[in-house]
Amino acid sequence: MMNNKETLIKTLRGSVEQLTGLAEMAEGITVFNDAGYVDTDFLMESLTCVNAFMEASNMVITKISSLLAPDAPDDEKKKQSDEGKKWSVEEILKHCTLENDILKLPAVQFNKKSYAEAKKWIEEAGGSWQGGKVQGFTFPFNPERVFSILKEGKRCNLQQDFQFFETPAAVADWLVMLADGINETDTVLEPSAGRGALIRAIHRACPSVIVECYELMPENREFLHTLGNVILLDEDFTKDSVGTYTKIIANPPFANNQDIEHVRLMYDRLAEGGTLAAITGPHWKLGQEKKCAEFRAWLDSVGGKTFEIGAGEFKESGTTIATVAVVIKK
Repeated sequence: MMNNKETLIKTLRGSVEQLTGLAEMAEGITVFNDAGYVDTDFLMESLTCVNAFMEASNMVITKISSLLAPDAPDDEKKKQSDEGKKWSVEEILKHCTLENDILKLPAVQFNKKSYAEAKKWIEEAGGSWQGGKVQGFTFPFNPERVFSILKEGKRCNLQQDFQFFETPAAVADWLVMLADGINETDTVLEPSAGRGALIRAIHRACPSVIVECYELMPENREFLHTLGNVILLDEDFTKDSVGTYTKIIANPPFANNQDIEHVRLMYDRLAEGGTLAAITGPHWKLGQEKKCAEFRAWLDSVGGKTFEIGAGEFKESGTTIATVAVVIKK
């Protein structure tokens, strides 16, 4: 007959196996429904359940940890257990740690609202929750910079700050095709390289070609240094005017008409006979601002062509906005 300790260990092991099974079930699931919209019911219910798991796990951790200090006063134990329930999102993040590039939450119970907000802030900074043996947020880059910002109680929304929406591989390959492909004699520029989605498409078309590029986001610049046949020139393409290229392929930021400003600057650096292919937002096509009207007239004057990109093409990158490919031969 098992004693209480043996029963606890057996139950804990069974719980770990069940949670591991849940993690496998979650693979391949997205937060979008069949219509392409965020499935808020699924999202809220799953977050509520995950938070309940976290609370239960923290309770077990607290109980077992208390065995190491059995003489601690009951009121002190309760104080430690309830400490996180009053924390704001800033307090939660202040107590997080970075261990082997994994952001770990403090081992206390949180109130649901603050926990959900803290999780949102971490995800905005590029983190993704990993269960199992990890039990923390992982990042596709060195997270030290964004972690230091979060620790100060500040938001670090990478998509908002850097307008970073990575180009899906199929769209990237199509854009290279619109630019009449790439050959080894081309001089190629990618003005806002991100994590190299367009560069990889260019190298799929011609592995030996050298791609020169710019990129604002520090974490992406660090990653670009690891790619072959790539020269990272600087951070801000708009502050440079040196060099011309036979092919310019880009997915520039859209906010505040930056996309059409970038296209005109790209054209200035396009060599005679060269081709520019860039993804833009749709606003300039109907926008009444002077800048939009001038861009439409200018695009017509240089013989530019446009190709519509469906609203769902960038869904995997975090946006369902329709986009436009602009192609200009100089």
